Amino acid sequence: MKRLTFSVLLSGLLFLILTEDAVSQPPGIKKQSSVVSTRYADSLRIAAAAKSEADYTIPSFTTLRKAIIAAGTGAEPAKINILEEALKNLQPKETPFSIVVNIKGDPSTMMAFNWFTNEGVKGGKVEIIRGVSANPDKFARPWKSVSSKVDQVKSLNYSVQSNNLSTLAGILDSTKKNYAGNKAVVTDLKPNTSYSYRVGSNGTWSKIGTFRTAASNQSDFSFIYTTDPQANNDEMFNISQKTTHTALHMFPDANFWLTCGDLVQSSGNLNSEWEWEQFFLTQQDLFLNIPFATVLGNHDKSINKNFTYHFNTESTDFDLAQSTSPGSVYSYVYDKTLFLAFSFEDYDKPGYLEALAKWMRKQVNEHPEVNWRIAYYHKTIYTGSHSHQDDPDGRIVRERIAPLFDSLKINLALQGHDHLYEVIGPVKGRQIVPGSVTNQQKVQVNARENATGKLNGLFNVKEGTLYFLNNSAGKKKYEPKTREGMDSTVVKTGVTDYFGLFTGRFGQTGRPTFSNIKVSKDTIAISTYEVFDEGRASLFDKIYLVK
Repeated sequence: MKRLTFSVLLSGLLFLILTEDAVSQPPGIKKQSSVVSTRYADSLRIAAAAKSEADYTIPSFTTLRKAIIAAGTGAEPAKINILEEALKNLQPKETPFSIVVNIKGDPSTMMAFNWFTNEGVKGGKVEIIRGVSANPDKFARPWKSVSSKVDQVKSLNYSVQSNNLSTLAGILDSTKKNYAGNKAVVTDLKPNTSYSYRVGSNGTWSKIGTFRTAASNQSDFSFIYTTDPQANNDEMFNISQKTTHTALHMFPDANFWLTCGDLVQSSGNLNSEWEWEQFFLTQQDLFLNIPFATVLGNHDKSINKNFTYHFNTESTDFDLAQSTSPGSVYSYVYDKTLFLAFSFEDYDKPGYLEALAKWMRKQVNEHPEVNWRIAYYHKTIYTGSHSHQDDPDGRIVRERIAPLFDSLKINLALQGHDHLYEVIGPVKGRQIVPGSVTNQQKVQVNARENATGKLNGLFNVKEGTLYFLNNSAGKKKYEPKTREGMDSTVVKTGVTDYFGLFTGRFGQTGRPTFSNIKVSKDTIAISTYEVFDEGRASLFDKIYLVK
């Protein structure tokens, strides 16, 4: 029915603009004034309406459909600019999209690639050259060419009601679309070396991207940490992409980008592949040029396994067998720092948490040489949010996994899910390690923005884990609980003096945030920034970890 509505709308537009003069006037030059020629506007609409969906990538054609409706009738420059951009950005159907470079295995010698194409496109590969170059001629003789493994991705739910595509693009809610998913891994790379690459096939290549491998010996490195963009409409995607663009423009030398999940909003049976497309499309220039290391959030979990299809990470046996959306349990050593990425989303499946604990012990035992151990996951083990502190699943995971963190001496736990700024610990045995926090600045307590009245600080994590959450990169926010609120729910949380675990800044300003995390042999420095509407960033808090 909604498809018919879109066709009717196009017919109505054409009825208004298909005059003899409009047809005879080719897409020419606009008037020199700020007023766009009516004939030029009409010819653009005719050109747009004549395009066939079968000839172009799904994301670029959806953008055109939205532009046709947004432009409506008339010759206002703003409307015509929308159509011009959409027509200019149409991509041939064979063109790769949703391209991402993933850390997989040893980041000093290998890198993984993932991308989508329209259904039926074959012959995908990734081509690699040494050095940094945007010149396609350099790929005439690539250093490496690796064919992709292609999965036919069938019947992904494309949109849900909250996306409003039925109105904005004439696309019916719950429309299904098919894709080809491509995965490739390049090995035998040299440590601490820059490479350029492109993905696709002969005649239809992506833009050229770059990446740099990790160093093989101990050296300083840094990464960007974000979490929970969780967007489902244009306004929210604009906020989250502004956050990450600001982060990577401020810190262009960051070695990789780590995120703790909830990349999109719609999950379960009502998931939206359009949201995944927008997640990549609004940040594709970033994804082309920095390795991405993510985990599954509860809003990323779906029966369609969008997360699994969109990323190329390691998958352990229990993850493949038990997870609703596999691909979120993996580890890597980056310059003598062990990273453990995992998911709690299927915690209630028999044997899952036991298998996860066994896997974590194995990773730690296999890497005794590392200086730091960093875990990252989505749902918080400790949090002070009104929304989730009392959740039963949170308590189950905390009582099962926090003692494991103690025994494995996890230094830093990066969290998501609760859309607050929280510095908790170092914690061991549900208590603060005595004398582990120094060099803090005391400020006025503000119940919402800084409930502890503390800033900055030096945290010794030799004997305990620092649990850290930097709020969220998107629009959606949660509120902090008071000490009294936490004390009143001890029966539910099982934690006495929960508020006392908040040793650093704790609160909410309502702005999106990101962290730049610098790792050296002796110190981890975490600088968190809040991003304002105009894209300006301001330092929010800075903490140091030592041991």
